[in-house]
Amino acid sequence: MRRYLLILCMLVLSVSLHAQSTSYLADLDVLYTQLKKTPSYKDQIKGEKAGSFDSLYLALRADSPHVNNSFDGFYRLARLFFPLYDNHLGFYQFPEYGIKPSDFTNEQAVAQYRQSAFFRQYPAVQLNLDSLRAALATKHKDSVEGIYYYDQYLTVGLYRTSNRHELTGVVLSTTLPVWEKGQVAMRLYEYQPHYFRGIYGHPVYKYLMLNTNEKFRNHSLINSYFYASVSDAVYKKFPGEENHINIPRTTPAFQLTSLNPALQYLRLGNFSAMEKDMKVSQAFVNSIKDSLTAPSLIVDLRNNTGGAEKVSVKFLSLLKKYSKKGKVYVLVNNGTMSRGEIFTLQLRRLIKAPVYGQTTRGTLAYGVNYSDMLRLPGKLYGATMTDMRNPRECRERENIGVEPDHYFDNSKDWIEALIHLTR
Repeated sequence: MRRYLLILCMLVLSVSLHAQSTSYLADLDVLYTQLKKTPSYKDQIKGEKAGSFDSLYLALRADSPHVNNSFDGFYRLARLFFPLYDNHLGFYQFPEYGIKPSDFTNEQAVAQYRQSAFFRQYPAVQLNLDSLRAALATKHKDSVEGIYYYDQYLTVGLYRTSNRHELTGVVLSTTLPVWEKGQVAMRLYEYQPHYFRGIYGHPVYKYLMLNTNEKFRNHSLINSYFYASVSDAVYKKFPGEENHINIPRTTPAFQLTSLNPALQYLRLGNFSAMEKDMKVSQAFVNSIKDSLTAPSLIVDLRNNTGGAEKVSVKFLSLLKKYSKKGKVYVLVNNGTMSRGEIFTLQLRRLIKAPVYGQTTRGTLAYGVNYSDMLRLPGKLYGATMTDMRNPRECRERENIGVEPDHYFDNSKDWIEALIHLTR
């Protein structure tokens, strides 16, 4: 009887693994085909690079016997995105079992979640975490290795693996019931010093997600924020450090205020083409069209999330008109992205506006116009494919960004610094 049950279990496992491998191959084939249709692939993957891309695809195909669950599959499929410089591309896992944050205090719901295959199969490491914490505590503050904090929710130890270009971040402690010590919160793949392709587990929902444009700056992984999360935090080594670089997400997207009789401040947080957002931006433009009267104007594009030209053009027209009588100063940071970056280039070129702050995100070459979310055949993953390209000037800055004329660091308030410079 025991032998029969053992054979039955082995048969079920074999069928399951075969199904997983078959699903992975179908996903790989579709993803490979769709990526080759993107403008970024056509622009960038030519000659030897095309051969290398095909070789990568074949290597991932040959690795299918080692795909035992959706996490194994995701880590492999994500590598198809690595050769492309196109930060509008997206790739994410659909959790096979989830729990709502509202149920985090429900012991029964949490217990059921922690018994699920999704939780039990979640990537983890077998290390002495106390020893790891002690070793990482000695790392220099300017080293990407070290101990990171995601608000009060996660403490993660990030260390280099045997492959010096790959880093793993494991949970050292957590206040969230969906995580367990030793589980893998992130994997970073360094393609040049302090620039990474990153794979993160969402802090709340834990599905894996690809970040094609992670950077280590200011003792933080500055692009490790997560939409619909418990916080607008990022992974940082010093959570109490004052942040002069970013604008809180709760800040209104559009503002016009007077800083002194000679200087006004204009905040432009997005150029969103969503209908409700366009109504807000149009009403704002209408309300300020006769209000730009001071000799100087700060245009704050920090954390501008981008949008569409049909929205940004009305602001560009307004500022071109103002520049005939006043001086424009532009503020940008790593959170300035997409159409926000293109708008920065336009202000610099068309009205000779000096740019201050930090290099922008580097997400301005391509975009999504008509492409819908691609759900791969195995129903475990989704992808966002780009279908449009911007001019060459933008394509040359993908992953690089727009560099300011004058750099600001995190040691002082940027608005106060700019007020001082405009006197």
